[in-house]
Amino acid sequence: MALIADILLIAGALGAALYCMILARRIKSLSRLDTGLGGAISALSKQVDEIQVSVKTATQASGASMKDLLEVTGRAEIAAGRLELLLSTVHERGQPPKPVKLDRSEEPETLLVLRDSQQSEVEPEKDSGARAELLTALQQVMTAVKR
Repeated sequence: MALIADILLIAGALGAALYCMILARRIKSLSRLDTGLGGAISALSKQVDEIQVSVKTATQASGASMKDLLEVTGRAEIAAGRLELLLSTVHERGQPPKPVKLDRSEEPETLLVLRDSQQSEVEPEKDSGARAELLTALQQVMTAVKR
């Protein structure tokens, strides 16, 4: 019986030694920098560095875009206020405003048409003065929005 117990003890020790050898090989393969877990960690750290650079670049670009957007928004709000003031002035005088098509591609042509119509029409002083003010204000608004 003692012999059987010794044989089983030796077999168990050999099995444990074989298991430890297999585990040692797997740990070595994981610790290799080129193919194992070390390689995965180094690749991930490189990607993290690249992403940090991309985030910094995107943050700088969005900051510049935000400044430009705030500036344009401010100018547009000023222009809208001027237009509201002009429209209220026109309404107070009892003249319905003429619809004006403001297409960016035709801005210079629209201004020329408005100038020619103002100069060619012969109307009372009060009406032509209001149109002249409206035309001047529209020109100022368009130049402010272009900047």
